[in-house]
Amino acid sequence: MTCKRGALIVLEGVDKAGKTPQCNKLVQALQDSGRQAEIRFPERTTKIGQLINSYLENKSNLEDHTVHLLFSANRWELVVYPR
Repeated sequence: MTCKRGALIVLEGVDKAGKTPQCNKLVQALQDSGRQAEIRFPERTTKIGQLINSYLENKSNLEDHTVHLLFSANRWELVVYPR
């Protein structure tokens, strides 16, 4: 049995360039064409994700390096480790 591999699509751009709206449009277009698609990050439901969301909505003022580390931590906090 073979398994089809999915595609990872990355949109890159500077802060506040409109990446999120473009990602949302891309996901919707893929779903409308019958493909499975989802946006994974930032995961805004976690504590770190809420800090990121606050920054992205201009509700908090964080230093750029701090935000970079928060994005990294946001990915790592969702990694499932075997117990």
